Amino acid sequence: MEFIRRKRLLALIGIIALILGTMLPYLVLSSFFGGSQSISLWVYWQGKVIVALTIVNALFIFNDYIEKYIPQLSTTSIGKKIANVKNPKVSLIPTILVAGLVIYFDTPFNFSSKYLDHGIGFYLLWVGIICLVIHAFIYKKIDEGNVNQADNNENVSPQQNYQQVAEPQMQQSFQNSGVSKKFCPNCGNQVDETATECFRCGNKF
Repeated sequence: MEFIRRKRLLALIGIIALILGTMLPYLVLSSFFGGSQSISLWVYWQGKVIVALTIVNALFIFNDYIEKYIPQLSTTSIGKKIANVKNPKVSLIPTILVAGLVIYFDTPFNFSSKYLDHGIGFYLLWVGIICLVIHAFIYKKIDEGNVNQADNNENVSPQQNYQQVAEPQMQQSFQNSGVSKKFCPNCGNQVDETATECFRCGNKF
């Protein structure tokens, strides 16, 4: 689940499904004599609008890749506005418009007829819509810098962390206050400057 939250796999599947659903047979018309004819949504204006909305959706979702690999596009006024979009739920807008167009296109047809049925394109369109909606709600962008820092902190033992962070800070504090003290490198206990052994853990130094 965490892999899906960090990656945009669902969004990629959704975009591909929308494109294929527009190009592949959307309606299948069977004739009385046994033949059939497939109709693609692409031949209608609704199909062309769906493709345009899908492209816009891809620009919203993958704007970092666009900025990296197609910098010319990101320097345009539209590209700058898209690059500034950080909320993944913005992609819901074109997705909802696509769903509305699919419903609008289906309204005039009577699918109770045995001669008219949905093709694979119809089902791919709805798979794409569902994937994009789920992506908008579960995707969580992870700051790679924070992830790397967290991973580094997990690999440091408590003793190493104390020696690297806490001990220098405490020594500096006592040096500034004029108190002649030092700290045990094993447990961090404060001892006199002249002590050769920690009275808490027995470590010799």
